[in-house]
Amino acid sequence: MYDGIRIIFSDYALKDTEERLFPVSRHRSKRIHKKLVKRYGGEFRRVPCMFRTPDAIIAHPSFKAALAGKDTKP
Repeated sequence: MYDGIRIIFSDYALKDTEERLFPVSRHRSKRIHKKLVKRYGGEFRRVPCMFRTPDAIIAHPSFKAALAGKDTKP
């Protein structure tokens, strides 16, 4: 709990960045694009993030150490 808000840690709390995993090509077919997406796991790099919902905070487990100190109240 952080200020009365529940914290949920999930491996799926990821967001896309502008960095591509493979270069753009105007001449690439849809079939090859599909194979590249399958090989690299997506078109854009995904990084850990935190989301705020009305009743909870959903965070990637990499933020667990940063939020651990926030549990104590003065």
